[in-house]
Amino acid sequence: MFTGMLSEATPVFLLSPWKPIFVFALFLGWGWLVSTHLEKDAQLQHLNPSQWNGYYAGAAIVGLGIMLFGVNFYIALPIGALVLFSPIFAYWKIRNAAVPEEMQFHLGLDSIKESLEGRKKAKASKQVSISFDRKGEQIEVPQKDNPQIETYLLADEIIATAMDNRASRIELKLSSNGCQGVYFVDGIATKLETLSPDNGAKVLAFFKETAGADANDVRRRQTGEFSVSGEAGHAHLDLTASGSSSSHTIRLDFDRKESVLRDWDSIGLLPKQRELLNQLTRESNRHGIVLIGGEKQSGVTTTGYAILGQHDSYLSNIVTLEKEVIAVLEGITHNAEGDIYGDYATQLQTIIRRDPEVILATNVTDAEVAKIAVKVGKDGPLIYVSMPATSLQELVSKWAGMVADPKKSFESLQAIVYQKLARRLCENCRVAYKPSPDLAKQGLPIDTVDQLYRKGGQVEFKNKVISCPVCKGSGYMGQVGIFATMFLDKETRKHLFAGDLKAAMAHARRNKSMIRLQEAAWQKVADGETSLEEFGRVSNTKSTAKKTASK
Repeated sequence: MFTGMLSEATPVFLLSPWKPIFVFALFLGWGWLVSTHLEKDAQLQHLNPSQWNGYYAGAAIVGLGIMLFGVNFYIALPIGALVLFSPIFAYWKIRNAAVPEEMQFHLGLDSIKESLEGRKKAKASKQVSISFDRKGEQIEVPQKDNPQIETYLLADEIIATAMDNRASRIELKLSSNGCQGVYFVDGIATKLETLSPDNGAKVLAFFKETAGADANDVRRRQTGEFSVSGEAGHAHLDLTASGSSSSHTIRLDFDRKESVLRDWDSIGLLPKQRELLNQLTRESNRHGIVLIGGEKQSGVTTTGYAILGQHDSYLSNIVTLEKEVIAVLEGITHNAEGDIYGDYATQLQTIIRRDPEVILATNVTDAEVAKIAVKVGKDGPLIYVSMPATSLQELVSKWAGMVADPKKSFESLQAIVYQKLARRLCENCRVAYKPSPDLAKQGLPIDTVDQLYRKGGQVEFKNKVISCPVCKGSGYMGQVGIFATMFLDKETRKHLFAGDLKAAMAHARRNKSMIRLQEAAWQKVADGETSLEEFGRVSNTKSTAKKTASK
């Protein structure tokens, strides 16, 4: 009887023009759900996707059989559909039991509303390229119809532009004329698009709120931090905000902590300079003063940390006094200004009384601090003093002026270190060339090198010339320190006591205890680390930079 009914029903199904459409639509939806969502989800949640694929395939065969060969199509279709989707319902239940609540699948009006809201947010997110994160909590992207989306997009563009170009910091200044900004790549500033005063104020407020600072306080110095991520990668930003009656300024530093910590061998000191400075780590030499100077953003902080890293922090008591502690070195006691009672000079005096072997005092501009540092003389600790200066000569003169006593200024002074930063040539696209004989007329020892390098910025790829993907076409990648060093002996000090810095430097050069900035810069050029253009910029000899060698 069943066979007769089946033979009677089958032709009717096969001849029906619309019943196969129902079955096809059902399997189309099932296939889309399984292949595009469930299989990938099972892989993500480690729920044995191969096993579940077997369940899905088995249910599909049984369900299709019921739909095709059932006596009554209107009854067979829903039964077959139930069989077809039964493994999906089973996976839903098992998956929800295996994952956290926030990752579970749910159905209902609330879930539908959340889904719609999510789609709106996703639509708004398509316009942005940067994700902002404050203390582990991601900043929500405003929806498309929210007026705040414009501010978010402006902030997004500023950060994305800087990150795409490998910027190390951003500076924004808001005044009545608008918000002007620059970002710095390898020490060179590039202008950002000027914002209107209203938009600029909103963007600065957004950055301050994201960093946890008070957006309404535009006069007091504030600091904060947040993280960003995008196509160019992930970065941690340190915010510093300050203001006056006429302007409001924000500075954003990218990965500042990581950038100031460099290996001793990589900061740029020449082997001879490292050798002489390493002698100060010996116990018998850990006394007196070492001056470290440079202009703003010239890497003085990095040098100070790198020098301290050469001392054994487990066998020596090493203490710092810093205007701001940027990074922490293992085994070293770091003190920020204000951590110890009193002004900066009093704080240094307190540290000296605790009898450490090595001290780093940063950004010294107060004469009283200098006088306290020299007070302990040759028998006290080794004190590294960093100061702002535009040249080695100015560094020495400023130090003598602050101490105001030639004998005390130089009696315990062991060494002077002055530095600048030069851009490092991109090794992926730098171009080698033979130097022109004309360079010898400028006093450059070109007979000691067979070839030099200049910036490239372009490479050949598949028979096409394209911008270098490593340096983004700038021709440079990172920075390297250029150091002038001078180590003092008895004769050098005699000249300094007499106020004759020129004679002191001449003696130090004859004694091979001084390396000038130009000498160090040329060595970097000869080694292929930097270019003649950078040599001219660092040594302030513009004519040298302009007269490049023949190709």
